[in-house]
Amino acid sequence: MPAEYGILAMMRRLFTPVLLLIAAMAHGQSLDQYLALRKQHKVTQAVGVPALETLLGTRVVEVQGKVKGVFEVQDKVALMLERTDGGTEIIDANSAPDWLKGNEVSARLLVRASRLHETAQLRCVLIGAAPEASIRRIEIDAEQKAAARRRLEGSKSSRAATTPRNNNPLSGPIGRGGTKSTKAWSLPAHEVTPIYAGFIKGRNKSLTDGQAYKIAEGIVGFSLKYGVDARLIMAMVLVESGFNPSATSRAGAMGLGQLMPGTAAGMGVGNPYDTTENLYACVRIVRGHLDKYKKQTGDPYEGLILALAAYNAGSGNVRRHGGVPPFKETQRYIQKVIGWYKSLSGT
Repeated sequence: MPAEYGILAMMRRLFTPVLLLIAAMAHGQSLDQYLALRKQHKVTQAVGVPALETLLGTRVVEVQGKVKGVFEVQDKVALMLERTDGGTEIIDANSAPDWLKGNEVSARLLVRASRLHETAQLRCVLIGAAPEASIRRIEIDAEQKAAARRRLEGSKSSRAATTPRNNNPLSGPIGRGGTKSTKAWSLPAHEVTPIYAGFIKGRNKSLTDGQAYKIAEGIVGFSLKYGVDARLIMAMVLVESGFNPSATSRAGAMGLGQLMPGTAAGMGVGNPYDTTENLYACVRIVRGHLDKYKKQTGDPYEGLILALAAYNAGSGNVRRHGGVPPFKETQRYIQKVIGWYKSLSGT
């Protein structure tokens, strides 16, 4: 018996990994395999809608949402993913794990996303898949550990954020060396975004790391898409809401960019407290104001001042008063935004 037991134990040790591999192949990747793919492609979290909308070239990213269906036609497979903003993405695949088939399933998908040029459609090819709940548990655990480290060690970025004019955490990557001119982007958006997220978290410590990253991603993504300086949008959102997606003013302005109900409706925003929808509208409105008032004044800086006045007090008040309205709130708003904008630009 001891000898037979030893042989059986040896066979079990030899064959168990093979059986596990076969099981994983039959039912899709295991969670460990998915995490290994994530690590291989240097993916740490899901990208938001702005990152997908502004992507050019090819990049491996993680997307999240609800798989609404898996379609198989001959040897081709496609997944229909409902994104967190309600839009859909069609994702091509060689095969789909069994657990994604049937009912609607919340999932994280690792995809190779590509867009050849600005007007081309986004194409996504499935690399791996994991249940949303499994990945979220891992992220929550990581957030809790990071929070514990910050409590023990203190956050350098938070201390820097309390004195923005003397130590600017954003001017380095965007305006290299803190020079006195506003420089163009010098890092790719995916490298700048975490830096923005750190600044946002420093100003609003109630946000989770994921929430701060989503705000940063929206600001960077929509700013790139509509040709607005992201540092201006950062300054405006900081002054408007303190990076609080749930902020509501006494006048009824809502969300990060403090959209009034009529403005939100006019921009097609269904939920003004949704980070992506709010920032989309905010940047679009700013882009329109900048174009309008630069054309009127012929001067970019004067156009910027009037654009901020219009955002705060409305274009009608700017027109009636022939410039910045004589409202203390509007004048203070412009001063604060310009102050932060200069600070974030390294001037």
